[in-house]
Amino acid sequence: MSVVDIERRADCAVLTLNRPQVLNTISNDVLDALEQHLAAIAGDDSRALILTGTGRAFCAGTDLNEWHGDPQERLLRVHALVERMLEFPKPVVAALNGLALGGGLELALACTFRVARRGAKLGLPEIKLGLLPAYAGTQLLPRLIGENRALEMMLSGDPVDGDAALAMGLVNRVCADEADVVDAAVEFAARFTRHSLVPQRAIRRAISEGMRLPLDEALRHERELVREVSASADTLEGVQAFLEKRAPRWRDM
Repeated sequence: MSVVDIERRADCAVLTLNRPQVLNTISNDVLDALEQHLAAIAGDDSRALILTGTGRAFCAGTDLNEWHGDPQERLLRVHALVERMLEFPKPVVAALNGLALGGGLELALACTFRVARRGAKLGLPEIKLGLLPAYAGTQLLPRLIGENRALEMMLSGDPVDGDAALAMGLVNRVCADEADVVDAAVEFAARFTRHSLVPQRAIRRAISEGMRLPLDEALRHERELVREVSASADTLEGVQAFLEKRAPRWRDM
């Protein structure tokens, strides 16, 4: 049995963490499988990626049975995976079917968007073990919901449900507990999959890289990205399709 299953729904590749007996906790085997699948999906014809879990958890964090040896090795590996997800060439949507705790929530934070069931529980409880969120949570959560709310979640360790997560901007959409959250994520992603990936990638770069720059440098970076996108085949196709009053045929190049 694979620890991470892959399927296709509409234009989306779907990766499902499949260790329900241990709440889909992150093991070395899970990291191996995610790295392999991401490499394959980056070059296939899907237009978005959905990440979800089997059973009552999306992912309940790291597998503490493997928490031994030098923790820096695991942290370096997970940080590389997080950066890979942040820079993935297609939008990534976390479909939070249940518990998303610790490293599980941090995996979701590395996704472009998040869709959750109302009854899902999202939290960073590491403080209760005398630890801190070390899978990039201390960096990604404040950027998403603000420093004050992030501090409250991390210093208390208390989880929030789907509605509270939506109110604070932690997730983009919520769906009913009885709904298929993967279908909800695919429906959410459909708003993006109908557009060219070329400007989508540029927009994501303009935001993520520009926020780390002074405004004048960020505007210069924006102009450079516009130059790159304007030279693409898809920009030519988009303008031509508009003039000819037809749907564009994107090639993502």
